[in-house]
Amino acid sequence: MIIITGTIKVESENEFLSVRQALIARVERSRKDKGNIEYAFSQDLADPGLVHLIEKWEDEASLQAHLEIPDEEFSKVMTNTSILSARVTSYEAVDERVLMSR
Repeated sequence: MIIITGTIKVESENEFLSVRQALIARVERSRKDKGNIEYAFSQDLADPGLVHLIEKWEDEASLQAHLEIPDEEFSKVMTNTSILSARVTSYEAVDERVLMSR
């Protein structure tokens, strides 16, 4: 399994609100991609200009296929957004352990 985590720091909460619909559309599309297990953006509760990303993919081939799908709307919005910083990291997981479940 491939796990992706990331953060995107935008200039303000208003800036986040201006990209919110593009993030939702990206999530809805990405969740349909072959090999996707989880895909989500979330707004940080303590810092409304900070967006967290989590993705889970069955394998590297699924992730690569996802990355090669053009998403012009998302790219355009992100290009025109005041991003102060961004970092996205990939991890390869071999086991999963549930720490809490209800």
